[in-house]
Amino acid sequence: MTPEVVHERFAQYLKDQDLDGLGSLFDEDAMFVPGPGQKPVYGREGIKEALKVYLDSPSTIEVGATSVHQNGDLAMVQASWRITSESGTVEGKALEVMRRTSEGDWVYIIDNPYGV
Repeated sequence: MTPEVVHERFAQYLKDQDLDGLGSLFDEDAMFVPGPGQKPVYGREGIKEALKVYLDSPSTIEVGATSVHQNGDLAMVQASWRITSESGTVEGKALEVMRRTSEGDWVYIIDNPYGV
């Protein structure tokens, strides 16, 4: 399993409007930046609360890693993304830090969707 699998799962969980699935992609102590200039949110439950806005209307996301630098169980990823919903399209470039769990899955440690 590679870090990019997190993007595939994120896209599927968003399409399915699965908040618990989205939350499972974050480490228990992860940090998420909900928007440009906004303060980071910490912890899986806080992140799930911040992600609820993405589930307000059906949407899809296209995500592609543009750069992956892996060092053992850690990875720094740059990604481009585009979310399309009834209200329009939003796109950005993310900077992410992921960690491989003892089960072999990858989870976000830091996710800044507007970091690049």
